[in-house]
Amino acid sequence: MSSIIFASILGAIPPIFPRIIFGFRTSPTSATKEAMNPRRRSTLISLAVLLLTLTAGAASGQSIDNYTKVGDKMPEFSVDQASGGAFSLASHTGKVVVVNFWATWCEPCQIEMPEMETQVWQKYKSSPDFAFIAIAREQDKDTVLRFQKTHSGLTFPLAWDPKRAAFSRLANGGIPRTYVIDRHGVIVFQEAGYSPGSVAAIDRAIRKALAQR
Repeated sequence: MSSIIFASILGAIPPIFPRIIFGFRTSPTSATKEAMNPRRRSTLISLAVLLLTLTAGAASGQSIDNYTKVGDKMPEFSVDQASGGAFSLASHTGKVVVVNFWATWCEPCQIEMPEMETQVWQKYKSSPDFAFIAIAREQDKDTVLRFQKTHSGLTFPLAWDPKRAAFSRLANGGIPRTYVIDRHGVIVFQEAGYSPGSVAAIDRAIRKALAQR
């Protein structure tokens, strides 16, 4: 069944797709101009992310299982962070916390991260009731610090989870993956994957959680 869906999506993506999504420069053909239309581009990005997800799932032969759901208490964890010291939920009790899992090799993560910077981190970072951490799954300190050095536009806190110690308490796969936790440590939003509306949904969950006591 997955191979049929994969083939259908692949057939639906026009030849111009790789040049649009990955920024390859070519002559501006009529197809390029049509695809660069914002609405058309949004559709292509959605197809791209779905295609990448299906490809990853087919390659691993493993279904993605979530170990938590909205309404559950967020499992406690602690990770080392690039700014020094450790980040733990316990140290942010009473705050609304966003936990995002990503990786340097993850294409949907690279699309999502600039939106996280502008639509979430820059918007809420000055609030004393807000905390944010972006955790690199199965990557080490050196990898994350190199990434941080070459992506200076991303200023939100980064951390690493090289052995999946934190991630394995939440799911067995699927990134990017984001959780919004309320002041009482309860998951009020969780999502795996990325689509053009993902970060806006995260923003709405944060605003709602901050408004509640």
